[in-house]
Amino acid sequence: MSPNPAEAQPTATRPFVITFSGIDGAGKTTQIECLSLSLQKRGLSVLRLSFWDDVAVWPGVRARAGHGSEASTHANPLEDSPFTPRNNKHIRKWYLSTARAGLYLLDVARLRRLLASQPAKGSDVVIFDRYIYDQIANLYSQSFAARGYAKILLKRAPAPDLAFILDASPTAAFARKPEYPLEFMHKNRQNFLLLRELAPQLIIISEGRAEDVRNEICSHISHSRLVAGTLPEEKTEVPGAIAVARPLSSRSLRNDPTASL
Repeated sequence: MSPNPAEAQPTATRPFVITFSGIDGAGKTTQIECLSLSLQKRGLSVLRLSFWDDVAVWPGVRARAGHGSEASTHANPLEDSPFTPRNNKHIRKWYLSTARAGLYLLDVARLRRLLASQPAKGSDVVIFDRYIYDQIANLYSQSFAARGYAKILLKRAPAPDLAFILDASPTAAFARKPEYPLEFMHKNRQNFLLLRELAPQLIIISEGRAEDVRNEICSHISHSRLVAGTLPEEKTEVPGAIAVARPLSSRSLRNDPTASL
């Protein structure tokens, strides 16, 4: 039997923020849609936001940045691919990296204002498609300067209640969405996994079937302050895309997500 919607309301200050990050083609959109539907069916109001569309400062200018670079000619190695890069984040010219660093600070300021706005405060759950973690992964390295800058961004950005990184094989993700060069996707994935060193609260979900990934996400949701004790541990029927909460599988979180790098 479905829980009473009134009982499924968050027990702490709203909104409850959930973020999804990862390389392009990792399956973020699919999981966000399923989770949103599941929470709405439990009587929770859900606000979905895209970091690039709703938070990023001057997205049009950023999308055009780098088009004049010689490297941009390699943005889409598949001539007949329907995907085109949105922001040329794979182009690593020093002047572009410097500009991005300044823009990311503006992104954080805008993010804080957005989460303090009435639409966000009036929602039970805010789900982000990408977050500041994705911006950091675009620039991150093991250098002292890069790590220091990443720490500044993380300190200034509002901390989500649950922050998921959907891991995926760059080769498989590239086959699904050949938007950026494969070499960049390998490096980008490595950066996402290394972020656990600075933000240990990040939850890395290993690559797997969409249903298995969905079940792991819902298991974390069910043990959070959002709906703790309100989601059933098992269900005999799984209607459509609605995920059920199950115990974490053996392929859950990596104890050492960088071990395979």
